[in-house]
Amino acid sequence: MLSIQLAQKKFWDAPVEGYVFFLKENLESTTTLAPLSLVEKDFYPHLKDMLKKHTFEGKKGQAFALSAMRNNTLVQFIFVGVGTLKDDNSTNIETLRRAMATAVHTLKKLSIKNAIFALADETPFDISQTELLKHIAIAALMSSYEFATFKTEKKKDAWACQLQVAITENVDKGVYQTALDHATIIGTAINHARLMADTPANIMTPTAIAAEAQKVAEQYTLKHTIFGRDKALELGMGGFCAVDAGSDQDGKFIVLEYKAQNGKAPTIVLCGKGVAFDTGGINIKPSSHISGMKFDMCGAASVIALMAIVAQLKPDVHVIGLAPCVENMPSGKASRPDDIITCMNGKTVEIENTDAEGRLILADALCYAEKFYKPDIIIDIATLTGAVLYGLGHFYTGVMTKDRKLAEQLTALGKLTGDRAWELPLDDDFKEAIKSDVADIRNSGSPAYYAGTITAGCFLQNFVDKARWAHLDIAGTAHEVTGINYVGKGATGAS
Repeated sequence: MLSIQLAQKKFWDAPVEGYVFFLKENLESTTTLAPLSLVEKDFYPHLKDMLKKHTFEGKKGQAFALSAMRNNTLVQFIFVGVGTLKDDNSTNIETLRRAMATAVHTLKKLSIKNAIFALADETPFDISQTELLKHIAIAALMSSYEFATFKTEKKKDAWACQLQVAITENVDKGVYQTALDHATIIGTAINHARLMADTPANIMTPTAIAAEAQKVAEQYTLKHTIFGRDKALELGMGGFCAVDAGSDQDGKFIVLEYKAQNGKAPTIVLCGKGVAFDTGGINIKPSSHISGMKFDMCGAASVIALMAIVAQLKPDVHVIGLAPCVENMPSGKASRPDDIITCMNGKTVEIENTDAEGRLILADALCYAEKFYKPDIIIDIATLTGAVLYGLGHFYTGVMTKDRKLAEQLTALGKLTGDRAWELPLDDDFKEAIKSDVADIRNSGSPAYYAGTITAGCFLQNFVDKARWAHLDIAGTAHEVTGINYVGKGATGAS
């Protein structure tokens, strides 16, 4: 457990166990508040030579620790490399995020319970120091996350650390505290989404996901509605009910509502795919692809976490969170290939493949959004297609939309926050891939068209009539992302 707070004293005056220095490749500090001369003066006069001798050169990913006695207490000087900062501010911010993660992991490895670092000078990052603090603090909180719920020994010896951040004295500390408060809200919510997604499907059932959503609603005074199959049938949710039919676990459709004080504020609906476990249904997955299908509810987990953030930050916009949650299981009750269903907007769908189930539950969620909320914008978030991994790997979320401004906003925001996104085409030519001979459309694109991620987006497009809409395919970014140290193993909280 990591907590972050503003330092009440100067960097070198703080009575802590660990002092963290972020160093560039020339071994110069990223901030005037924590120069290496602090260590050189009293402890290691030839510090730079010593660091080089130990092959620490300030490169990205490097970390090195030295011990010393200070005021009759053993302390650690932790040096973390950020490499050479570039002209691209978003790249530099990402570099600092990863350096922060390296620092947190080093603090944890050394069992340091309190430490301090100084906020970097803002020039290479082209954003305000308060915004920089927010990014770094979120990364620190994410870096401290570990899924150890079922590790008996780790639960006994859980690491806890109080991390202080030193800032310039002649600034408005209230503004910095607000930035840190916002970062804590966001980082905590992201880690909650990760915990939900990492929890195995025998525990995190649709009912359990709904219980988590209800806790969020009650804690932050959000209006909420949760209903199951009977109500879904009444509403004509043929997609939701078709997927839900095969499981002994009851499906749950979750609605969380935040209302801004301004009654005329625009409305945004967030829809998150919540397949608690995806066997593929009758088109059962091969054994090599079925492990990890507990993560098929990452979209729902993200939406629930996002609603917790919205409720606390109170933006001037109405926000609705929808999370259709089901299990996709094979049984005598399960839907079959060649079945034809009718979705909430009256469109008929031929089920060509029961493993293309996420788009069926999202179809009804999109219809529900338009019917009951008439939103200005709908954004759906889903681990929808394995195909997105072949195009974008684990580092970019696929974005599909016909709305040019929305595409630019989402990709720009992703670049800044580290949740990187890349736009894929949603051209009319791909619509032919989901035409059906016996229904309005089919739920799986023709193999002749390839582009499974795009044809899935084309399918969803059929269920949005008026709202500005974007589809985010997070199948590659939601879990098991390698090389980004602040997300680690398991779920990432991508949204």
